[in-house]
Amino acid sequence: MGQTRPIVTLTSDFGNVDFYVAAMKAALLRQCPDTRLIDVTHGVPRHDILCGSITLERAVDGFPPGTVHLAVVDPGVGTDRRILVARVKEQTIVCPDNGLLTWPWRRHGGGRAYALSWRSAYEPSSTFHGRDIMAPVAGMLASGRPIGELARPIEDPILLDISPTDGRAGPARVIHVDVFGNATTNLSLELLGEARVRAVRAKGRDLGRLKRTYWDVAPGKPLALIGSSGLLEVAVRDGSAVQELGVRVGDEVAVEVE
Repeated sequence: MGQTRPIVTLTSDFGNVDFYVAAMKAALLRQCPDTRLIDVTHGVPRHDILCGSITLERAVDGFPPGTVHLAVVDPGVGTDRRILVARVKEQTIVCPDNGLLTWPWRRHGGGRAYALSWRSAYEPSSTFHGRDIMAPVAGMLASGRPIGELARPIEDPILLDISPTDGRAGPARVIHVDVFGNATTNLSLELLGEARVRAVRAKGRDLGRLKRTYWDVAPGKPLALIGSSGLLEVAVRDGSAVQELGVRVGDEVAVEVE
């Protein structure tokens, strides 16, 4: 069998209207022409680091060992903020050091973090480090370049104030809202273990016990269930928890655990 082509995923808040994504891919392919490029999404809301981090974790969870993930949600571009290379779950992440690493790091038990020391022979744009710094580094890593040649180990990557919870020490919090209006919390099925959720309450509404599917309630009724990411989710069947319950990122969700 031939050698497997390297995989690089891309996540950003650049959208698909302008040239930014294509420019990053071009810079990456110059370093590793054989790379398989996978777009996770370029629809992260502008400058929304938490949303970018949640999305990045889903990519890390789903892709095989050896994958390189390039994530660019970078409102501090051009400042002295560091650029990270991180090893999590036998995969490599290249991203700005602004909290974007948080959810992969916290859900997968940490890893190893490095601050980029590589410098381009050309002066990078002060507004597009995704193209001029991070994409070339992702390409070099995909081609087999050792991290130690590009970055130095650090112990203090910036992490947002959000962690998985089992609901015992306090309420869960909404950390993400998807396109369907389903609200994902930081309550983790893995951390629950053998415990059972007796009741869930959000925005003053009693959602009762966990349901297994959206169709376990009547159309238009709210519910709580464990979503595909293994996290507690607040939803409305055939509707939107955002529109009908007023749920927003950061809201508390009370969970009673047996």
